[in-house]
Amino acid sequence: MARRLNLRVVTVGGGTGHYTLLRGLRTACERLTAIVSMMDSGGSSGKLRDEYGILPPGDFTRCLVALSDHPETMRELFGHRFRGGSLDGHTMRNLLFTALEQLTGSTAETVHRLHDVFRVQGRVLPVTVQTCDLVMNLEDGSTIRGEANIDTLGDLLNAPVLNVYLDPHVQAYDEALAALRAADVIVLGPGDLYTSIVPNLLVEGVPRAIVESKALVIYVANLMTKPNETHGYTVRDFASTIELYLGAPRIDVVLYHAREIPRAVRDTYAETSSYPVQLGDVSSWRSTTRFVGGSIAVDRPYVRHDSRRLATTIRTCIEAG
Repeated sequence: MARRLNLRVVTVGGGTGHYTLLRGLRTACERLTAIVSMMDSGGSSGKLRDEYGILPPGDFTRCLVALSDHPETMRELFGHRFRGGSLDGHTMRNLLFTALEQLTGSTAETVHRLHDVFRVQGRVLPVTVQTCDLVMNLEDGSTIRGEANIDTLGDLLNAPVLNVYLDPHVQAYDEALAALRAADVIVLGPGDLYTSIVPNLLVEGVPRAIVESKALVIYVANLMTKPNETHGYTVRDFASTIELYLGAPRIDVVLYHAREIPRAVRDTYAETSSYPVQLGDVSSWRSTTRFVGGSIAVDRPYVRHDSRRLATTIRTCIEAG
């Protein structure tokens, strides 16, 4: 087994893509920090946010599980989702977050205590501890409010995305900013562009911390387009959108899946108007950015990034500088 990198690696994201990334990087990096989007408004997270007035815990606690040093049986327990009754749909990890919020009365204290509960290797930090909603404007003038609504209504979007923003504007969590400023490597993605990655870049202080850091900035591009939301996007389009919200040309490495997805799988996704993300024309992109293609995904039963392959490729990019 290769020796783990003794570098400060900071990941920024949300959703299942972030979990997948962390499951791989935990074996490759000694000093790993995950900064997590806190704008989820659906499912268990949305219910707990609405009922108890707390931050949505779903993405945050999922990352705690990814970096947990507990045996697999304990990780399964934390991830258990209740079926039926008043707890229907809730996960044990989200209920633990809610219980500690009530016990401590402090999100910052809850964050610190959960690291002990989950026996985390590294750190998991919320991008903000202030409550807000994600809002999407479409080019036809319509508006969709709430991360869950944006995901749910994705098939119904009848115009391209104009922009997204947070309401109200929120400040970054101080520890998250400190981690970004001190990072040797920053990994953005993988995850849904407008609901998992960009929301982090809308938090006050985050773009500046990334742009001004001395870190190697790596962006992991999406594998498949989303109907309407990112229809027709290429790897270049995804990277361009990230830099638009960063406010400066800052990405050093764009990592994308370069192996062809089997036709039968493509046809299945095409039934829902979702297609493999192509590289696009990057010939005019600045020469200081490397576009690195690799075999970093699996396609059974779904097209997803592979934890081990992704971590190995990221490590190669880091070692290449």
